[in-house]
Amino acid sequence: MELMRFALVALVACSGGKARTAEDARAGAKHSPDGGEVKIDPTGKGDVQIRVEWKNVPVAARASPGATSCGSPRPPAVAPTTTWGIPDVFVELDAPGSGGGGVQRIALAGCTLAPRAIVASKVTIASTSEQPSQLRLQQVGKLPLGSALAPAANRDVYLPIAGHEVETAFDVGTIHVLQLGDEQVTIVSSESPFVAVTEPNGQVTFHAVPAGTHAVTAWLPARSGQPARISRGKVIVGGGALAEITLDITTP
Repeated sequence: MELMRFALVALVACSGGKARTAEDARAGAKHSPDGGEVKIDPTGKGDVQIRVEWKNVPVAARASPGATSCGSPRPPAVAPTTTWGIPDVFVELDAPGSGGGGVQRIALAGCTLAPRAIVASKVTIASTSEQPSQLRLQQVGKLPLGSALAPAANRDVYLPIAGHEVETAFDVGTIHVLQLGDEQVTIVSSESPFVAVTEPNGQVTFHAVPAGTHAVTAWLPARSGQPARISRGKVIVGGGALAEITLDITTP
C-alpha cells in the first residue's frame, strides 16, 4: 500500500511539472522551482507560433466561384476557421537557417489541383485524370514575400494519361504558379526552414529559431477573383521560450 501511495504521489508531481512548463512556454517565460521568474536566454533558440487572420471574410471569398471545366465546383478563395484563421497562407520569418524546401507533390484529379500552396525547391506533378491535360507554369515573383515581381518565364507541362508524372526544379528564391484553367497552385522555392504555409487552423509553428527580433510576413496570393493580401510584423524570440504573433490580412 505504501509503495502504491508513493508511486501515485510521484506521478502527480511529474504531471504537474510538465503542465506548468507548457503553460509557461506559451507565456514566454520560465520559472525556478521556488516560483521566481528566470531570465530567458537571449543567445539560445526558441519556437515561434504564427497565426494569420482575416476577420469577417466576405461570403464571396468563402463560396465557390463557379464550376471547373469538368463541371465540379471550384474551391473558394479561402476556407476560414470559425475564429477567422486562414489556411494556405505563406509565412516567412526573417531568421538565419538552412534545410528548408525539398520535394513536394502536386496532384491533378479531374480539373482540380492540390495542394494550393506549397514551399518546395522541386515538385512532382502527377495526374489521375483519364484525359490529357496541359498546364502552364509561370514565374510570378521572388522572395522575400511581397517584393516586386520578377520577369515572367513560362513553360507548358503536359500530362497525357493517368499515372504520368513530371518533375520540375526551381531556382531558390523564386515564386511560381502552376495553372490549369482557373485552378492554380502557388509554389515558393526557399532553402530556409522558416518559410512555410499555414495549416487548416490558420497557424504555423517554427522550431529552433535563433534568439532575437525577427520580421514576419504573411502573404495570401491572389486567388479566385480575390486580390493578394499581405501583413507584416515583428516577433521577439528568447531562448527556450515560445513566442506568439498574429498577423491580420483583413485589409488587402
